[in-house]
Amino acid sequence: MKIFIVGKYNTFINELIKKFDKENDKVYVLTGEKYRGSKPRRVFEQYVFPYSGDSIIEVLDSVQPDVLLFTGAYDSNFQWQNLRSESMHYISGLINLIMSAESHKIKRFVYLSSQAVYQTHSDAPIAPGTPTSAVDYRGIAIAQGEELCRHFNDTVDLDISVLRIEHLYKFPANYGEVNDPCSELCLEAINNGTLTVNENLTFSMIHIDDAVYGVYEYIHAKEHKDFIYHLSAGQPVSQSDIANLVKSKDASITVHDDTQGKKQQILLDNTAFNTEFNFRIFHSYDKEIPAIYQKMRKHKKNYVQEKKKKSTNAFTSRVKAFLTALLPFIENIAIFIPVFMINNRAAGSTFFERLDFFLLYVLLFAGVYGTKQAIVSATLSVAGYCFRQMYARTGFELLIDHNTYLWIAQLFIVAMAVGRLRDSTKSITYEKDEEITFLSSQLEDMININDSNNRIKNIYQDRIIDYDDSLVKIYSITSELDTLEAGAVLFYAADIIGRILGTEDVAIYQIANGDYCRLFSATSEQAKSLGKSVKYSDMTDMVRAINNHQVYINKTMDEDYPLLASAIYRSDKPIEIIMLWGLPFEKMTLYQCNLLTVLGYMIYNSVERADRYLDALATTRFIPDTKLLTRDAFEELSATYSDAMNKGFTEYTILMVSTDRPMTYKSWSDTLSSKLRLSDYLGVDKEGHVCILLTNSNIQDAQFIIQRFSQMGISCIPV
Repeated sequence: MKIFIVGKYNTFINELIKKFDKENDKVYVLTGEKYRGSKPRRVFEQYVFPYSGDSIIEVLDSVQPDVLLFTGAYDSNFQWQNLRSESMHYISGLINLIMSAESHKIKRFVYLSSQAVYQTHSDAPIAPGTPTSAVDYRGIAIAQGEELCRHFNDTVDLDISVLRIEHLYKFPANYGEVNDPCSELCLEAINNGTLTVNENLTFSMIHIDDAVYGVYEYIHAKEHKDFIYHLSAGQPVSQSDIANLVKSKDASITVHDDTQGKKQQILLDNTAFNTEFNFRIFHSYDKEIPAIYQKMRKHKKNYVQEKKKKSTNAFTSRVKAFLTALLPFIENIAIFIPVFMINNRAAGSTFFERLDFFLLYVLLFAGVYGTKQAIVSATLSVAGYCFRQMYARTGFELLIDHNTYLWIAQLFIVAMAVGRLRDSTKSITYEKDEEITFLSSQLEDMININDSNNRIKNIYQDRIIDYDDSLVKIYSITSELDTLEAGAVLFYAADIIGRILGTEDVAIYQIANGDYCRLFSATSEQAKSLGKSVKYSDMTDMVRAINNHQVYINKTMDEDYPLLASAIYRSDKPIEIIMLWGLPFEKMTLYQCNLLTVLGYMIYNSVERADRYLDALATTRFIPDTKLLTRDAFEELSATYSDAMNKGFTEYTILMVSTDRPMTYKSWSDTLSSKLRLSDYLGVDKEGHVCILLTNSNIQDAQFIIQRFSQMGISCIPV
């Protein structure tokens, strides 16, 4: 399945990506334009574009995802500091994503909401259909997102649904992720050594691992009945409860009870979600909250330094913006002083008499900065002109002189005209630059999308040509079984399974009876770690899975069990067990289990074909009325076991038997077969001597058989 996640990387989204990748889903991520990092290993492809940009259409056209997951309330692109601006970008981005998804006929659109849409007290758990009651900008924006999804779900041909996740508590990676009641109280305890709690605040929290599991199950469900679901723990907890759990790990913490006001309780009713998707909570407050506090205390610097850095950066940004805005005024005043001095020195000069320095000064700032600074410079020039004129005249004479007003009018007309012209020119230039920038960004986006398409095309092309898990590859490898000699199929089956599933540790055990199974073939020492004979009935978890025709997965990483195990069945009863070690945990997925099951069926068919072939030749392979293989059949069997042992798949021993008593082939067959295992063979070698082939046995293992027959007067000599 192709999952298209919209949201900036954070702990929650990273865990979602990890889960989807583990289950063999293709994960694509739209990070938003603010992300400047590299692509994580588990992400198949990432796109760094704004949510409201036109490039989303090309991206979705390229990816063609099955599900678009908008992380919404848990998207760290939205910090909700500038509430009006963030709300505008939030809603516009959501609308663009929904419309783009609808135009490309995407199957599902999932919107992640939160408990922030409810901010009023409720005595009972809040049902999914309860009207929202948000009062702040963030809650209102998230609630408006839900209503947009509802509207589009009713009017367009797109399956849109809302998943509300209550307070998501986790171990925060940095200060920016300290945004849930648990981590906030833990950080307060670390920084201050005291906790101030309000007993009347009651809510519920869900651990990040449970939330990830719930989202995964919801997205992979074949269908859903309702439009809105609540993904929550449904377990109430108060600030006082969290404080006591923190104090249980650090007795030095002081808890200050500051209970005030009426009881405030917000609990989301999770009954519908739990029932429909068989969901349950695995993580409890008692265990997780103390563990989070200990981790945060151990990495205290991550949160303290981040907070100081954030405050310092904010102050620096404000000072820088203030100085940038003040700089033109400082320049204006600084230039006015020498202009005023030059104008005074030039007064009465025959050469500079007709040169107006104030007018030149106004023209300079009108042309460089525009109308605003032109008015400032004109005002300063008028003040300088009046001050200079009052050297020879009184203020009253200056006020009644019409030349003064004509000069002032001339100065401001020139300032306004040139300033206006400069502003218009700058506006036209800015618009053109903005258009060029926009088109350049569009071109860059198209180039990035094209590069991404080429990478994806090359990946799929390589997989089509030579993909380890393709049906063509599986068929070509398992077809080797059909070319093997009869009886050698299971030896090489272990090697083939290892090649396909990517492990060097594979063992095949044959079930001898209801309790024990014996090692038939193994590819490494690790694969032989359980021994040559295993009482598999004691391995209850594995037996339960095999009896239910399921693949056993060692989720607890128990050293006494293989990592994966499957069976080959005959008449619905297991006859061989395939065991695997050496697999990375992330490869122990449903996909690998299905692959192992398919291989089991293919191996079974090859074994059945070989058995039918041997049964058809039974009259020529065995000496009549005995269980002894003929010379040719025994020689062929010996060669098969010799080749398998040389490749490390098994080991065997051949014993030549003799006695002083006269014995016929029928007597040898009756005497020896009653004392041997069902997996051992009897036959006649090239010289006509009766021999025993002990499977999966070395010389030391054969000593038991040698002693047993010695007591019966039969000599056994290893060949």
